[in-house]
Parts: sequence; C-alpha cells; structure tokens
Amino acid sequence: MKITEGFPEVIRKTFPPAEVPVPGFTGWLLQGENSQLVFSDFKEDFTAPDHQHAVHWGLILEGEAEMTIGGETRTYRAGEYYIVPAGATHSAKVKKGTKSIDIWFQKDYVKPKA
Repeated sequence: MKITEGFPEVIRKTFPPAEVPVPGFTGWLLQGENSQLVFSDFKEDFTAPDHQHAVHWGLILEGEAEMTIGGETRTYRAGEYYIVPAGATHSAKVKKGTKSIDIWFQKDYVKPKA
C-alpha cells in the first residue's frame, strides 16, 4: 500500500485523533510516558510561525516541508528527517499532501481530541 492512500486503518482505528488547530490537518496520537508520536496528514498548505518547544523529530513520508531551524532554512522531502533542538526557534511551511511521522520529546505537546 502506498502512503498516498492514507495511513493504514490499524493506525486510524487504534490511536485517538490528535487535537491540532491547523486547517486541513488530520493526525493520530500515540502517547508515551515522556513523548508523543503523531501520524500527520496535511490536506492543505500550512505555515507555522516562529515558535519553540522541546526536541521535535520529524520524518517526511510524502510531500515536503520547508523548515527554518535556528536561522537555517532547508526543504525536507520523502525519506528525509529533521531535528528541532530543545528551545530552538523554528518555523515551517508544509505543502498540501504532506504526510509525516512526528515525535515530540515531551508528554503533553499534542492533546487528543475530546
């Protein structure tokens, strides 16, 4: 199965939807004791302004994301990953159709939908 068809049913049915206030975003949250993994699906272009948080690792499965991390801008495509160090100022431009797996190394960055 290709990721263009979406995340597998086992992910969509097993993990709760993620509460992320981003138009066109759908995600599923896997909660760990001190970290969170989100299967992310962007159905619209998205721009995140400069912000900071704990360490964030992301793997692009499909599509692309332009990340500016600590003043350095780079475009990440399928098969590439990025790491945002703890406290680093960063922003992102994520293209419509992008699917990724994102891990936040803190336990409460993303909330499950109520």
